[in-house]
Amino acid sequence: MSTPLAPLITAAGLAAIWRASNDGVSAQITHIALGDGAYAPAQSQTKLRGEQARYPIAGGERLGNTQIHLTAIADDDKAFWVREIGFILADGTLLAVWSDPKAALAYKAADVQLLLAYDLALNALPPDSVTIQSSGAGLNLSLASELAALAAAQISEATRGLERDDRIRAQADKQQALEPQVAALQSQSRALEQEHAADKRAGLELATANAATIVSLQHLFVKQHLGI
Repeated sequence: MSTPLAPLITAAGLAAIWRASNDGVSAQITHIALGDGAYAPAQSQTKLRGEQARYPIAGGERLGNTQIHLTAIADDDKAFWVREIGFILADGTLLAVWSDPKAALAYKAADVQLLLAYDLALNALPPDSVTIQSSGAGLNLSLASELAALAAAQISEATRGLERDDRIRAQADKQQALEPQVAALQSQSRALEQEHAADKRAGLELATANAATIVSLQHLFVKQHLGI
């Protein structure tokens, strides 16, 4: 399984393609660089913002005049979220870069092989102006299939993890935003309870006073009319 990418061709990459074309040759992609920077790529870039590792191309093929398939294996001890990818030419020039301000493409675990398999759309370049230079290591097809499935599963799980984190953060933000309102309602409730208690006390005092008044009037009536 390959991940389709439409990376941004850099100005330095275009210049390298132009120089190679003038020399009658094609520029060669030799390495894939991975980093943890998350941003909107710019044509002026000459390197990744947070490059963590660089891996040689293990294999690839041309899928069309402006589309190529690349594979590589990341198998070192580094661990990081893959949020930016650079495609490096033989002379070290950053030909193209992909990144996303919000989404991670995969997670690179330490000491676990991660298959890098990308289909690159290079529509901004002249046809057949880019070739692939592999390390010659190649990839066993059955192993590549298994690694691709594992990589897809890792990406899926990483995506679900990011979505869960986003939901948790959103819920926490909502809860934090509601805290002042809850505190205000609690304060109003306490005030109403105190007011109710005060009204109840006042009512009892009024009832007691009314009862005392009635007793006094009854006593006066008896005294005046019955002479008691």
